[in-house]
Amino acid sequence: MTTLAPAQQGETGHARLTTKLCLGFSIGTVGVSIMLNAVSTYFPLMMSTVLGQSPQIAGYLLMISKLADAVIDLAVGSLSDRARTRWGRRKPFLAAGALLSIVAFLMLFAPPVMTQTWLIIWMSAGLLIYSLAYSLFNVPYMALPAELTEGFHERTRLISFRTVFVSIGQLLALAGTGWLIESGGGGRSGFATMGLVMALIIGGAMTATALSIPAQKDKEPSGGTHLPGPKQIRAIARNRPFMMLLGAKVFQFLSFASVASTMALYMLNVLGVGYSGLIVFAVTQNIATACAMPLWVRTGKTYGKRQTYLMGVIIFCLVTLSWLFADNTITNAGIIVRGAFGGLGSGAIILMAISMLGDTQSYDRLVTGEAREGLLASAIAVIEKVSYALGVAVLGIFLEALHYVPTTGGKIVEQPDSAILALTLGFAVIPAIMFAINGLFLWAYDLDEDKLAAARLATVEGTGTTLT
Repeated sequence: MTTLAPAQQGETGHARLTTKLCLGFSIGTVGVSIMLNAVSTYFPLMMSTVLGQSPQIAGYLLMISKLADAVIDLAVGSLSDRARTRWGRRKPFLAAGALLSIVAFLMLFAPPVMTQTWLIIWMSAGLLIYSLAYSLFNVPYMALPAELTEGFHERTRLISFRTVFVSIGQLLALAGTGWLIESGGGGRSGFATMGLVMALIIGGAMTATALSIPAQKDKEPSGGTHLPGPKQIRAIARNRPFMMLLGAKVFQFLSFASVASTMALYMLNVLGVGYSGLIVFAVTQNIATACAMPLWVRTGKTYGKRQTYLMGVIIFCLVTLSWLFADNTITNAGIIVRGAFGGLGSGAIILMAISMLGDTQSYDRLVTGEAREGLLASAIAVIEKVSYALGVAVLGIFLEALHYVPTTGGKIVEQPDSAILALTLGFAVIPAIMFAINGLFLWAYDLDEDKLAAARLATVEGTGTTLT
């Protein structure tokens, strides 16, 4: 491939990716992380504490946008697989996603003053543009690791760079946004200030990746020349490692939806630590995630990707359950310890989940002869978003049913015991249960370096293999 540095050889003869390419690929995830985390965390918060809307309405709006996003994902994945341009398959989609992301973020966090009806229409339009922008960038972006390298452990190394930038993006999405909201005076002006600054960061990071990634003209598709239909879906379903990863993703994102929907509200209403506590937690967690990358890369080589992922799941579950023992007497030390171990577990999950996706995409190409990485990435994205949408909607209904009290102007009021219970379950118990189920799917995942090498050898010898 033109993207490799031939003088630097990785495992089993695969060339080592240059640091410049790894950084260029990875910086785009800063924008993706801000888009996902800031909207998931602060959109419900803004709707329920600034705009006077119920969490249920915010949940429904997010659910509808995510379901629409699922349809968009499949189209973008297939189209980016089939695209033939002077810039290659993926770059035009990445650039378009960067531009629309700026527009969407400004619409969501700097809305004009209007009646409730027009506010709902405005937010619905903003969320649909947000969904389109996210798909245009993220689906082809998630197809790139399988295209940039064939090396089993080199792919993990590439994703380790990305995971560091995920931490930076999450840090900006949680701590940076919280600081900007407070600095901007809170309320509408604070959210508008945050929206403008973050929109510029998102657009810049995504554009940098679009410019850094080589055209990949040597990876023109050899198949998959139509939109996904029953035949394509059945072929994907025969890829057992991919299907196990897909099942794991369902419960991973149900867990993430529960955490994201309740994190800020839990910190403000249950622990009473305000935005400063949220900032402390986010900073600690994401620094820990970034610092843990060398450990998890080494662990993945020694014990395998699946086992490393499961280690992260165990750590994550223990941390989430520990919030059951927290209350408004918690100190910064208690928040920092939880943030550090939470970041450690999250690092393993994020790193290995994306590296394993690249492996299943590479395996699919070897055994089918079709370059449909984008379609597989879109299938994962659909499952992620549908799961996330359902999780967010159910949490919104859950909070409404247990009498969470919405406010305006950023005001925090005393919540009833039932609402406190709902927030505690949503932030501490439900995520742990979802990840426990996630671990069952990962236990059945069986694609390792030897199986991938066997598929590659069968392809070279012309004997073929079957998807199992």
